[in-house]
Amino acid sequence: MSRTSFVVAALALVAGIASVTATGRSSELQQAIRQKTFHQAQAECALYQGVADDDLQRYVKTGYPDEEEVRCLLRCIAFNLRFWNETSGLQKHLIADYFVPYPNDFHNVERTEACLAENLYTCDDDLCTQVYKAFQCYYQHYGALSECPQFIIKYYNEDLQVAYDTYGLLYTSQSALRNLAGGCFPKDEESLCVFRSFNIREGLYDDHKSWALGRLYAQYYEDVFHPNNALTIACLANQQKLACKRTKCQHAYESFKACFGASAAHEYQVKVVLAESAKHVLDQPICHCNKAQLCPLHK
Repeated sequence: MSRTSFVVAALALVAGIASVTATGRSSELQQAIRQKTFHQAQAECALYQGVADDDLQRYVKTGYPDEEEVRCLLRCIAFNLRFWNETSGLQKHLIADYFVPYPNDFHNVERTEACLAENLYTCDDDLCTQVYKAFQCYYQHYGALSECPQFIIKYYNEDLQVAYDTYGLLYTSQSALRNLAGGCFPKDEESLCVFRSFNIREGLYDDHKSWALGRLYAQYYEDVFHPNNALTIACLANQQKLACKRTKCQHAYESFKACFGASAAHEYQVKVVLAESAKHVLDQPICHCNKAQLCPLHK
């Protein structure tokens, strides 16, 4: 992939962003963020699977009855919203976002877990039935379906594309790409700005609101990102006190490293996504940095 193609892509992306508002910022630019409601995913899946409107209305009004078309509709919705995947099945932390617990119901999680344990799917159940059983546990016990859009997590190839877009938007230099590809990070201000812009485009960071813990938790499912993690909240508050002494790019990375440096997400972003995407862009050999010595390309 040539640098010229990145420039063309960047111009197209910038034009799209500029069309959002003529005066500057909206409340939140869309970037590469995807959000969707349960009912939006339901409408899409009904279209894909040819479900008649009258039938769909009946399914919703009667609480999603145990019929083959309903079961497979819910399977489609689960994959659409990514609270189910082929590798590990049900993603409890993601499906829960689509339900609002009823007021003063303090045992909804316990009842839902008990239902899941009692309705374990068997080897004879097809995928539609597996998803249906899990969904009904949340539908019957966890709360009411939310009408608000929720953050859609990204998969690896989508993260790579966001990185490619970021390199094009920033017109990232060859030297910075070599540093990223070789694991020499953070090397300089340019590499820090790549990190900041990548996370802004992913919808995980905002210069004014700091790190979006809810989205980080959905994306990476690590306790350090939980919105109610007291240590994380305190760490981010302390980091904010240092912001005035840093550039925007420095603050984005330093605050992430200070509060989340031991997370798998840090390793994934720097050593996997940014490194692998930079390798794909470069048209020359890559060498790897280590603490003892820098190879010639990185001196």
